[in-house]
Amino acid sequence: MKINFIYFILICCTLASELKVLTYNIHALSPFIAGDDPHGRIPKILSGSSENNIIFFQENWIFSDKYFNRQLPEHQIIKSKTSKFFWPFNNSSGLTLALSDSIKILETNDVSYGSCSGWISKDNDCLATKGFQHVRIEIDGEMVDLYNTHLDAGNSRSDIETRRLQIKQLESYAIKNSAGIAVIIAGDLNVSSESDEFSAVLSLCAALGVSVADWVGTEADSPFGKLDYILYRGSLDTVIELNKCSVDSRLNGLSDHPPIKASFNYTR
Repeated sequence: MKINFIYFILICCTLASELKVLTYNIHALSPFIAGDDPHGRIPKILSGSSENNIIFFQENWIFSDKYFNRQLPEHQIIKSKTSKFFWPFNNSSGLTLALSDSIKILETNDVSYGSCSGWISKDNDCLATKGFQHVRIEIDGEMVDLYNTHLDAGNSRSDIETRRLQIKQLESYAIKNSAGIAVIIAGDLNVSSESDEFSAVLSLCAALGVSVADWVGTEADSPFGKLDYILYRGSLDTVIELNKCSVDSRLNGLSDHPPIKASFNYTR
């Protein structure tokens, strides 16, 4: 009986693994718009990100998936290509996911938000195709749905209302498409955790049953404060428990947003 119990414990331990996740708005625009040297910064970001199993990138508007693959050879690269514009102005959402080669990709979807705020004002977000990536993966035989997103920026009433509509669109989509499945949502929500608007994020969390991986109290070299988030939940078959969430000090300062990393215990 004692031997069987020890054997059971050993089996359970083999089914548990660590999942390392990073989300980073890398500000990869043309040098003229970015105001610095993205071609000098981005290779440092990519090489320093390689230890993570799942990497959510935002604002990758100038680097191809092939370029990312050369810099992250042990990862699979999924770059959003959906655009509301036609060539030669067909800029995508700037979203890119990098997944360890050991992760099986089951399904990929690009969804554009149905609302935006500002063409020549309010941070000009209508000039981009804001939206989210939905990628279903399989880890150790269990499914996890990943959502990579970047919401509109700005502080006007129009900006705030637009973000509320975008969050509701993401929420409705995830309720319909990710029922009963473990979920990780990450990205630049452009919603301060200290603002009244944060109630919209909490409403999303309540509707989807996701928790916020909190990085309060960690150092971040960012003028924006806390706008970047990792949200997560398990499922009946999959337990996802947060170990730690913090700013990645090695990558911090290579963009105008902080790099947020989290490690999870993943057990089935």
